[in-house]
Amino acid sequence: MTLAQAATALQGQTSAPDVSFDRVNTDSRAVEPGDLFIALKGERFDAHDFVKQALADGAAAALVNQGYQGEPGQPLIRVADTHAALGQLAAFWRQQFSLPVAGITGSNGKTSVKEMVAAILNAAVGEDQVLATRGNLNNDIGMPLTLLRLRAQHRYAVLEMGMNHLGEIAYLSRLAQPNVTVINNAQAAHLEGLGDVATVARAKGEIFEGLPADGIAV
Repeated sequence: MTLAQAATALQGQTSAPDVSFDRVNTDSRAVEPGDLFIALKGERFDAHDFVKQALADGAAAALVNQGYQGEPGQPLIRVADTHAALGQLAAFWRQQFSLPVAGITGSNGKTSVKEMVAAILNAAVGEDQVLATRGNLNNDIGMPLTLLRLRAQHRYAVLEMGMNHLGEIAYLSRLAQPNVTVINNAQAAHLEGLGDVATVARAKGEIFEGLPADGIAV
């Protein structure tokens, strides 16, 4: 993808429209040549502090907030909010592919179910043709990063969706646009943010937000 294409999808601005990238990365310590480094800002860190180093380590470009000063000649995409832009870029990339996508959630066991579904598909078509969430990278950072790993050889995607507050799974499901959704269970987990099991069930049910009318709900 070129920076021009990404900037258009994100309604951002780029200083190097013809530069292209192969992957995205949010960890400056793991940057590889050809990566787009996305500088996220959290409560205790600001990855904008590592943009210069990421570019020196081979990143093709960096996605930064508008306020980042930067240096002349740095290949950048500037957006209002890099966290939101990560999701927007993942949604844009997902739309470039037509393939069955399974979205899996639940209070307990969702990672195991995801691994079982992925193992069945791996046995049927080969591991290189199945995109699956790595470990439990199932939140509003991990799942967009998983979607951005989609490639032309993938025939299936198996995505795990987690949450700790209302609205999170709805957001993830709208990004992923699953054809099949699975709610493994709804139990007394994340009660500190949700209060009771009924609200947990409501939060898990948000996975249907991205399911089309002809989709399958389990």
